[in-house]
Amino acid sequence: MTSDARMTEQKSWRKRKSRFGCRNCKLRKLKCDETRPHCVRCRTYGVLCNFSLRVPDLQPLLEGRGEQDIAKRSALPPPRSTISNAIWADDGSTFYMLDVQDQELFIRFRHRTLHSLGGSAMVDIYEKHMLKASFTCPFLIHGTLAVAAAHNRYLGATHGRCLREYYHWSQCTILFNKWLSQSIKEEYKDLLWATAGSLAILTFSSIHIRSHEQAWPLSAADSSDLEWLRLGTGKSALRRLANPSRPNSVFCAMSEALSSMHQLPTARGASGVPVELAQLCGLDEWSTQDNNPYFAVAHDLSRLLKLPRGETSQRRILMVSSHMHGAFATCLQEKDPVALLLLCLWYTRAREKAWWIDQRARFELPAICTYLQRHHKDNGIIQALIPWGEIRTLT
Repeated sequence: MTSDARMTEQKSWRKRKSRFGCRNCKLRKLKCDETRPHCVRCRTYGVLCNFSLRVPDLQPLLEGRGEQDIAKRSALPPPRSTISNAIWADDGSTFYMLDVQDQELFIRFRHRTLHSLGGSAMVDIYEKHMLKASFTCPFLIHGTLAVAAAHNRYLGATHGRCLREYYHWSQCTILFNKWLSQSIKEEYKDLLWATAGSLAILTFSSIHIRSHEQAWPLSAADSSDLEWLRLGTGKSALRRLANPSRPNSVFCAMSEALSSMHQLPTARGASGVPVELAQLCGLDEWSTQDNNPYFAVAHDLSRLLKLPRGETSQRRILMVSSHMHGAFATCLQEKDPVALLLLCLWYTRAREKAWWIDQRARFELPAICTYLQRHHKDNGIIQALIPWGEIRTLT
């Protein structure tokens, strides 16, 4: 590809925004898919779509649900009645009181952010157990408030990460590590598992740059590069300690989904993987996870890419990322072009279903594409598979 052609390709990223998208997408500076009556982006991120003038901007999804659903969720004690006595300790040495802004963050988490983190099973677990437990567990409440603040930032309520988000994330991490450094009590296993999920979200959404040229893998090497990947490996270790699938765990209802996320899509071979992708990954009938670092990711990603846009789920998204460890993670750290392309293709679907992934993908997705174009321009398969169409939707 000539330099003029590349410049034309890069300039084409800056496409005119939709004139007919919903107001929420315009406020968040995103390209609306214009699916009526509810666009995919609004449905995914927990707000009512507002093509109609009767729907306010960024109205939490819960406010538009049926009366029966609202009545069911009102069984949880109102946050403010609990907050009136919101001083607690984990072991008699750690205390924290929520101020007015923290109270507002908690309410936003309960009514908006929570519904963007997973399906109905996750929402029920939090509303029946974790929201109440957070007032007896400092590291959990700090993690909860930090995630709510990060979601606010994503929705455009704040510009850049605020001091409050930093504070709650820092306190959550300090207290979380303190508890992990000692023998884990049975009653804290679920609380630690829930907090690990909050820390994973915070790490993934933590990217504070203004241009994709400043993003990995284009940027100079930094100790924070792929920190989300390393944290994922740590969460796998915690999964063995906390065992959220144990019978007395509040997460037991999700045990089947948790187990399926870590299962190999197939034992061997290349069946189901598109020909070009299989060729690029070096997959053949004898390939297994043990002899090919791309095996599991390529298979699960191929299944994901076959689904129509908007019809996937967070579970399928996370199934792919659950295999991004070991030899594959090493390939990413070394900026291996095949691993980079697989991550790039995963971002195109993952960003639709998880706002914390979208926060990073907005920069790393075009950064990866640019890196592959600059450093592997002679690899025809890679150049053909780069998702330029997705890049054009980014702002």
